Amino acid sequence: MKYVTLLTMLAPLSLAACDQSAMPPAGMGMAPTPMQTGPHAMRPPELPAASAQPVPTAAPSSDGSPATPVIQSDLAHGLRVYRQTCAFCHDKGISGAPIIGEASDWRPRLAQGMTALYASALQGRNAMPAKGGNPSLADADVRAAVDYLAGQVR
Repeated sequence: MKYVTLLTMLAPLSLAACDQSAMPPAGMGMAPTPMQTGPHAMRPPELPAASAQPVPTAAPSSDGSPATPVIQSDLAHGLRVYRQTCAFCHDKGISGAPIIGEASDWRPRLAQGMTALYASALQGRNAMPAKGGNPSLADADVRAAVDYLAGQVR
């Protein structure tokens, strides 16, 4: 009986020494292991790195207003907002949402101008709720996501 108790106590330790996946995940009361933070750890896809000095690029406007410079870091921010809030519907066209990068979906909307696109995203339109259903987003966050989406077609 002593051996069974001893084996029961030692088995988890030996498994942990051989296989890091037997350890509880980080954030569960223990410090992260090298396997969880090392070079082979699972990480989300990289976002474009923002340079020390944002590089302005001209964004042509289809509503007749002068071209507005779009800062590269704003596009990276727009990508983050898109992934968090907009991608669920706009990646697959759920409920008639225009699909990201699909020119035939976006050209009629872009023809109405960026002001109309911003208004649709901020106030909602058809099946899309205001701010894509995330009322905690700031208006600037929504505009950044719209700029990112529109930039995928231009």
